[in-house]
Formats: sequence, structure tokens, C-alpha cells
Amino acid sequence: MQQSDKYSGLSWMTEELKSQLILRDKIVLEQDFDSLFQLKDNSDFSIALHEILINKNEKSPEKLNSIELNLFLCMHIENAGQADSILSFLQEWYPQYSKEVVNALNEIGAVKSSEIIRQAVELLPKNGSWFFDSSDEKTESLMEKMDREFSSYPDGLLKDLYRNYAENNKSKILINRT
Repeated sequence: MQQSDKYSGLSWMTEELKSQLILRDKIVLEQDFDSLFQLKDNSDFSIALHEILINKNEKSPEKLNSIELNLFLCMHIENAGQADSILSFLQEWYPQYSKEVVNALNEIGAVKSSEIIRQAVELLPKNGSWFFDSSDEKTESLMEKMDREFSSYPDGLLKDLYRNYAENNKSKILINRT
């Protein structure tokens, strides 16, 4: 399917929006670093950067450098918090990074979010077993509370923090440059 066909048939979508999405898709496909940073909208920037990082190394995030990994982890835990729960990230998606995501959130400037995730990590079983195997009503209620608090964006919209962090560390992001 051609890029232009991908968005045809969506009567609600304006030509301007279609063009914006086609451009973003092209940036992701080509991993075009320069064009990525020329995107004006922070949502488009964050979506494109996230897709590039996923395409680059989702199966092996340890291959990402520290700046890329911080963004990757923050974006994934945000997605987990919005789509499912932070527990999904902490125990299913990337359990090996449950402590690193706390530092990553701090690094991008999401200090309140970092504290919430730190507290959630403290509730996890130390032996790595499944949370619900040893949890009780109190710990389950605490985990749900932390999930709600994290999902309400206590530090503001993360897309703005991602953009700022990426801009400040532009020279350390190793995606393709034209």
C-alpha cells in the first residue's frame, strides 16, 4: 500500500492532516534525523521518535545508547499507563528495566512520575515473581492508585518533556542523519 493510499477513504481527515501523517510516516521509514527535528508539533515528533526507536531496537533495547534508552523506556511506560497499566510494563513488557525507568523519567524531567514509578517498583516482589501471586488488597489498591496518578500526567504532557530532552541531547541520538 502506498503512503498516500493509507489515509484515503477517511472522510473526516483533512488534506493537511493527511500530508502531516504522510510526512511523519516518511520520516519514520527513512529514520530521517534532520526532518524529525523539523517537525513543529510535539505529538508528531514524539510519535515519530518512538516509532524510530521501536524499529531500531525494540527486541534488544540494550543496543540503544543511554539517551535513546531513556526516551524508549519513558515512552513505553507512558503507553502502558494509558493503554493498560504500569504493572504491564514493570512485569510483562520490560521487567528488566523496572528500576532504570525510574532514572529515565528523572532524566527527562518527569520527577513526579519517577517517584510514582519508584513506589510501584517497591511493591513488586523482590524475587521477580508475579505481583498478584503475593499481593493483598492493600498492595493491589496502592498499585491501582499509583497507576491512576501516573496516568494523570503529574508532570504535564510527556510529549513536551520528550521533545525538550531530545533537543538537549540531539548530538547523542544516533538515528540516521541526512
